[in-house]
Amino acid sequence: MPVDVPVLRAAAAAVAVLGAGTAFAGVLADGRWFPPALLTVLVIAATGAAGRSIGRGRTTGRRGIALQRAAVVLAQLAALAAVLTALFAGSGVLGFLPGPAALAELGRLLAGAVDLVRTGTPPVAAEPALQCLVCVGLGVVAVIVDLVAAALASPAATGLVLLCVFAIPASLAREMLPWWSFLAGAAGFALLLSTGGPHRRWQRREPGGRVLRGLFSGAGAALAATAGVLALLSGVVFTGVGTEGRLPGSAGERLAGGTEGIGLQPFTSLRGQLNRDRVVDLFRVRGLEQETYLRAMTLRKFDPEKGWALDGLTQGVQADDELPLPEGTTVAGGPSTDVEIEPLGYRDPWLPVFGTPTAVGGIGPAWRYDPAAGIVFTQSDQDSAKYTQRFFLAQPSPQDLREAGGPAAIAPEYFETRGIPPQVADLAKRVTADAPTDFDKAAALNRFFTDPANGFRYDLSTAPATDQDALTDFLFHGKRGFCEQYASSMAIMLRSVGVPARVSVGFTPGYRDGADRVITTEDAHAWVEAYFPGWGWQTFDPTPLDDGRAALPEFLEDGQPAPDPQPGEPLPPEPSGQAPPPDPQEPAPEPVEQEPPRDDREQESAVWPGVVAGSVLLLAVLATPATARELRRRQLLRAVAAGGRGSASTAWRLLLDEYRDRGWDPAPSETARMISDSAVERFGLDDAGAEAVAAVRTAAEREWYGAPEDGDPQELAATVRRALEGLDRTAPRDLRARVLPRSLRHLDS
Repeated sequence: MPVDVPVLRAAAAAVAVLGAGTAFAGVLADGRWFPPALLTVLVIAATGAAGRSIGRGRTTGRRGIALQRAAVVLAQLAALAAVLTALFAGSGVLGFLPGPAALAELGRLLAGAVDLVRTGTPPVAAEPALQCLVCVGLGVVAVIVDLVAAALASPAATGLVLLCVFAIPASLAREMLPWWSFLAGAAGFALLLSTGGPHRRWQRREPGGRVLRGLFSGAGAALAATAGVLALLSGVVFTGVGTEGRLPGSAGERLAGGTEGIGLQPFTSLRGQLNRDRVVDLFRVRGLEQETYLRAMTLRKFDPEKGWALDGLTQGVQADDELPLPEGTTVAGGPSTDVEIEPLGYRDPWLPVFGTPTAVGGIGPAWRYDPAAGIVFTQSDQDSAKYTQRFFLAQPSPQDLREAGGPAAIAPEYFETRGIPPQVADLAKRVTADAPTDFDKAAALNRFFTDPANGFRYDLSTAPATDQDALTDFLFHGKRGFCEQYASSMAIMLRSVGVPARVSVGFTPGYRDGADRVITTEDAHAWVEAYFPGWGWQTFDPTPLDDGRAALPEFLEDGQPAPDPQPGEPLPPEPSGQAPPPDPQEPAPEPVEQEPPRDDREQESAVWPGVVAGSVLLLAVLATPATARELRRRQLLRAVAAGGRGSASTAWRLLLDEYRDRGWDPAPSETARMISDSAVERFGLDDAGAEAVAAVRTAAEREWYGAPEDGDPQELAATVRRALEGLDRTAPRDLRARVLPRSLRHLDS
């Protein structure tokens, strides 16, 4: 039996791309990305093989062959867009055609993926955004490799492209890629090379006898080289934004005079590991007498899918001047303190400050201050020289905070609890059941985590997962972790009992070095801030630190928080069906390297410029047959539901269209019974589907041969829908049937 070499090469190209794609296992924490990537590459390979098979023998000459290859590439790109829409967009036309809404949705998803690459520390969880990005990348690579190997018959020229697939994850990974990914990539490329030698006798020739491969091998090599350069440039770009050190989990560093720096991630997670491979000095502080936390940013957005994240920054005011008090803060208790802060190994768009800042100096006009968030920020990572800060620390007593009254002048987002599991809310209510004021509730929850009797302990890694929801897993089962888990949990529990709360990210006070204090990477920390009218945001720290790094305010040491639940009280049952938890290393939607105040529309346009318009124009043409088929299907269904003479015949004609789309065109000589019986057998219909097909046939036969009956047209329409559902269950339409429906050839029937 002759070997179809182009089809063989297309299959080998798909295997080679998937083999190279296994390198992403080194930067993605789980295997959820592989099934969609597998589907994407296989669809592109099948589209290419089908397109070349359709055009085989119908095109001659260089121009005709070039046009056919261009048409196949366009079809593959359209198939890629359709697969991405079907997998990742919920608003596609017919479920897989990317209309404007679906393209906008994919754009937002890819924008989020770029943010994850920029701020995440590999390996990161394979969330849908990253799955989509991987599918886009491997899909484009699959189109190039298929063109060079199968169409241009130059499989060896694809080696550079496949090597660059390894280059990007290798540049982002903190460790060596898995050994088996190299083996898989090498095996795939070897398989592809094996299709290039012994089979040359089957290569197609022009009438003059020249081998077409000779005409295009140079083009294939040039295309592969160009694609390789672009892939390497992409790797450089992603490396530049993805490997800079972040805390926690940072391996990069920048000491004075260097080019890299250590910064903070603007998110927290409920699972993960705190990496402290080496200690790096970050700040030297002069003039700080009291121990207090150095705040870099505050996180107010709790998303059950993404965790605590930065959100809602305003343009703020220029920071290199006197600073306004946050709205609602009227009690400027405590003396003002002037300090000098010298960054040593820190580079970030967030400038850390102590307490409630009233003035910052020596930082230049690029820095802004958002009083509501308590954040000093700029548009991109900055090296800062020594800067000065004046601040005050409010020193309320427990009674002051108890008498602060209800919330005022605070955004409603600080009360948001969407997605919190009910078991967690129930636990928070039990812990604070005897707490009459917001302060007592906050103190009770703080003590719930720090009291050894409740079983929580500090650890550089969380316990192995036993529950799908990370929040309930931490609170009810693991009970071990570091600051991110404790701050994340207490903040959302505070909100669930009506206390406005946010998570702060920054540093503990560090250690004394003579008259100075030195803050290092070991001091990176997250804590909770609760809002009290007049007094503003007050610090609570639920992390059970036992090394003296905590800096608790006096009101926590003097206050008498409400009692915890009695040990004998049962814990809430384990959760089921909850939304996925905040993922271990999933970054917040707002990227560190991008301008914090930019809105989503600017981010989308920056990520995908020009792609939307081109895709819409291309798909408008390619989607015409499928759209016409869907319109016909709906028209026939409406005619059946309308009733009247001929409605049963219309129902029968609708089923014939479905049979034709699935590759079977019944002969005109076959009776209705023969056709329906054959359909049941050919398509393997289950009992429900077979019963519906038989009912439609019976209705049509009565209309053709018997007296008219006054049947319920809605019931007939429902029967047709059951028949269609049965066909979709047991014999779903393939890609060709959806894109190029055969039934359109019979519009006059």
